[in-house]
Amino acid sequence: MYRTVSAMTAILFALTVVALVVYGLERNHHRQIRLGSPLAGSTNIDDRDLPRVQRELHATATHTTTTKPRATHHFSISTARSA
Repeated sequence: MYRTVSAMTAILFALTVVALVVYGLERNHHRQIRLGSPLAGSTNIDDRDLPRVQRELHATATHTTTTKPRATHHFSISTARSA
């Protein structure tokens, strides 16, 4: 009998917590002021990324390096075995 009462109390407590959370979220949702669109920010902006990237790529393509290129090491592996 004690187990049943304890389980019922736990279930009632959990339901009360869930109900209070839902009530608080709904109350906060209705108290927010709506100013136009629900999306944040504006949409009438200039996208400056594309011209900037194009300028950087053009500058990189026309840039001449004054340093020597790195030395590359070539290793050859012989497949012939010595007997």
